Amino acid sequence: MKCFVRNYKTSTDYPKIFNSYFEGLKSCVFDIETTGLDSSRCKVILVAFLVKTDSGISITQFLAENHFEENKVLEASLNFIEREKINYFITFNGAGFDLPFFNKRLEHNYTDKQINNYNFDLYRFLTRNTDLKLKIGSMRQKSLEEHYGISSSRQDIISSRESIVLFDKYSLTGNSTLEKILLTHNREDVLQLYKLLCLSIREISDMDSAMAGYGFPIMDGLYTVRPALLRKKSVLRINGDQNQNPVSAAFFPDGENEITSIFNARTGLFEVSVPVSKYQDHFFLDIQSMGIDISSDPDYINGYLILNSRTINRLSSILVEKIVNEKKLI
Repeated sequence: MKCFVRNYKTSTDYPKIFNSYFEGLKSCVFDIETTGLDSSRCKVILVAFLVKTDSGISITQFLAENHFEENKVLEASLNFIEREKINYFITFNGAGFDLPFFNKRLEHNYTDKQINNYNFDLYRFLTRNTDLKLKIGSMRQKSLEEHYGISSSRQDIISSRESIVLFDKYSLTGNSTLEKILLTHNREDVLQLYKLLCLSIREISDMDSAMAGYGFPIMDGLYTVRPALLRKKSVLRINGDQNQNPVSAAFFPDGENEITSIFNARTGLFEVSVPVSKYQDHFFLDIQSMGIDISSDPDYINGYLILNSRTINRLSSILVEKIVNEKKLI
């Protein structure tokens, strides 16, 4: 197995509102190359990690030199994630392919490890929150690159399907030209994805609502929360995932507490329900009585928090963390 590192100087960064949901968390743009689509028999042969640095970005790649080095690539990848203290991934269709494929291959190689970090899948996020598919007809990464005018900066000359054939030849010959072509394709995928995220997120008109629908990480990525205000029921409902070490627990309203919390270890899901008050068309919550102090928030008035897409997200992250810590669920 070979390791390659390339550094780039750039001032480009994710939009401020995107970063606000990942404050203090370390991101990693993640992409894999495989010998096919069937994770039960095909292998991971190349992995790329893009991380931000003080001067720009750095891309690290692990390449198998033949079909028998998948375990080395997987092990090196796990070590990188741990060493770099990666909290969350940025992928393109990673929820549908890269991450489940990678974890399946970990199982096949008889390891009990899995990567369960929060995953921001730009493909799914844009599909749910934009009309790009109607505009451009395809949500392929290269189609989006063309739409945002960055396709010309690509330096690779092959597709993922072509990389399978090239790797077969490379594994037999070790040809340095084939190696460079494979590495360039994989490297350009994460580099272009980094650029795509920076460009596309700026076009989301209501990022707070979009993040609530998709889900955002809290507590260093241990939990994902997806809050929603059920207006007809006057209830704030927070659904989410226990990303690591899920537990089962249930807490119901009593004389001093109106919150219902249910955590399920089998599914890894949880749900928190909080009754809210309504005045005319406005919803609000008495957070002072709940022991939550965010008096500096501009929508806080005399112990009450006015609920909107921004404050719902902020309150939900605080509330779930409060429940988890007070009930000692971690």
